[in-house]
Amino acid sequence: MGLGDIAGASRPSGRLLLGSLLIWLILVVALPLSALTLNFFQVGGIRLGFWIAAQGAIVGLVALVAFYAWRAGGTSSNEGIGPALGFAGETVGAVVILGFTGYIAAMGYDGLALPLGMVAGVALLAILVAPRFVLYPVQSVSGFFAIRYGGDLARRLAFLIAFAATTLLLAADIRAGSIALQSLTNLGFPQTVLSLTLAITAAWLVSTVVSAKKIHGLGFVAICGGLLVTLVGFSLYATGSVMPHLSLGSAVQSQANLNQMLIVNRLSDVKSLTPMASPFLQLSMKNFAGLLLAVALGIVAAPHLLGRHISQSAVAPGAAVKRSTIALVAIALVIASLPPLAVYSRVGFEQTMSKGIEIAAIPQSFAEASALGWVKVCDKNSDVTADLAGACQKASGQRGFLRLQDLAFTTDGFVVAAPKISGLDPWLEYPILLGAVLATILAGNALVSAITVADGEVRHGRSEQAPKFDFRAATAGGLLIVGGALVAIFSIIGTALLAAEGFAILAAGLFPALVLGLHWRHMNRAGAIAAMSVGTIITGAYLLGVHFWPIELFTLSGSFSDAPPQAAKHLADLQAALASATTPEAQAAARAALISNVTAIANWGGLKPAAITLISVPAGFIAGLIFSLLFRSRKSPASAQT
Repeated sequence: MGLGDIAGASRPSGRLLLGSLLIWLILVVALPLSALTLNFFQVGGIRLGFWIAAQGAIVGLVALVAFYAWRAGGTSSNEGIGPALGFAGETVGAVVILGFTGYIAAMGYDGLALPLGMVAGVALLAILVAPRFVLYPVQSVSGFFAIRYGGDLARRLAFLIAFAATTLLLAADIRAGSIALQSLTNLGFPQTVLSLTLAITAAWLVSTVVSAKKIHGLGFVAICGGLLVTLVGFSLYATGSVMPHLSLGSAVQSQANLNQMLIVNRLSDVKSLTPMASPFLQLSMKNFAGLLLAVALGIVAAPHLLGRHISQSAVAPGAAVKRSTIALVAIALVIASLPPLAVYSRVGFEQTMSKGIEIAAIPQSFAEASALGWVKVCDKNSDVTADLAGACQKASGQRGFLRLQDLAFTTDGFVVAAPKISGLDPWLEYPILLGAVLATILAGNALVSAITVADGEVRHGRSEQAPKFDFRAATAGGLLIVGGALVAIFSIIGTALLAAEGFAILAAGLFPALVLGLHWRHMNRAGAIAAMSVGTIITGAYLLGVHFWPIELFTLSGSFSDAPPQAAKHLADLQAALASATTPEAQAAARAALISNVTAIANWGGLKPAAITLISVPAGFIAGLIFSLLFRSRKSPASAQT
């Protein structure tokens, strides 16, 4: 029996599929990138461009997928909403709640690329992948590659790509959850990382013998409830509103007024402000689109979502699209809550700053947030207010009051530091912090479990003789946990961008081969290997070059950089200055200047690391198409679909 003969499966028509993809592109790419024009109009007191990226496109995507699920048909298994909530709970980790929100608070409109990308990814998964992936009798992405393309190389390459990307995703989630646990316990960061790593390990080991999918659905309810309780609390404190989603426009206006007040009172310079609704001030359009698509396409190919929620081992063929639709509604509720949470956090914090805080009387809350590493006060971390005051008195242009430019928040720490600094009742923050810790455990367990299942399926297939406890698969899971914990401790990248880079690897390495394998009957093993190899090599080389070998990256590919023509000469001068430095102090200063310079110019066309998706994904598609045609078999392609 072929795949198309499975009874009750969803069968969207070609016209429905193409029409849905076109609307998806308009909602996800065209409208958000038109924010500069759309912001001339307002809806409900909020600029139209900002509203579309923060809420409107999300509502449109939910409506699109709901219509698609209805038209695509398929026999429902009447499974209820529990599995879909479990799907949502394993998609929304702590990095979404804290990392994405902090990124929005730091970047304003530009930070909306990541949360919008997550909703767009789940919507695209429901439209493009769910109806067909579920037709294959597999439990993982590696299993799909094994059946669709045969042989060992394609499936093992898919597993290695998934393992590398999952390590970054797990690290981002552990790091974000550890910051929440820090706020709850005041423990050091390494201790909270260890605590959450052990909790994830325990949850994974228990899940190998006991099914806990219903618990995951209840877990999502707790996560979402905690987020909403804290959001309403922030809203009440900042503006007195009990409907934060509907009063987002007035909150953005309040934040803009506070910005003006801080400037007038000389409590901030213009460069330190974050206009929430003004687009493309910190990211170019291509970087905004690149980050958005990295998350979206990575979500589509995410092993822990496809294997655990879209495969035949998890859902009936006719219910895959419907489960994805319900999960999308739940995820959209969380994502739509992040912009209000970021705005109200900034409003509460800037209200405190606008009152004027004397250097000689810096509150202890600033020192507590500084000691935990969430914010630097006058370029200093200390739990002693006198130390912070001493550092601020030496700052340039100081007038005796703490200024916005004197504070440097980490993107992850802002959401936990701002309420503390604002004097908000800690009890109002506990629900979101507990929800973030729970989200880390649920998402972490899903990430590790997906890798162990994939490793076992690569070697055993779906054979009943496969051991109940696979030592090698367990070893792979253990290595993933250790790797994720180490990256979480030593990474200097914010959790939002760290997760985006994990999704970028999935998007470049797996998305082209996955989609072509599902929708193009001529796609073959040679094309799949080429698509995965080309996409992964481009993305991997760029990520490693930008983060670890920027000098080598610029030396080899400086012609692709957006740096000015004299950048190469300036870099050579800095290298010569470092080589000629004789004292340790001179060497340290020369090295710092060199690193600062080369970090700014080591890029391709100014692309942020994760935004390399704009190059690597099209390259993967082209390589897959070319190699499939070059090595096209003379056998009937129908054999590849059975």
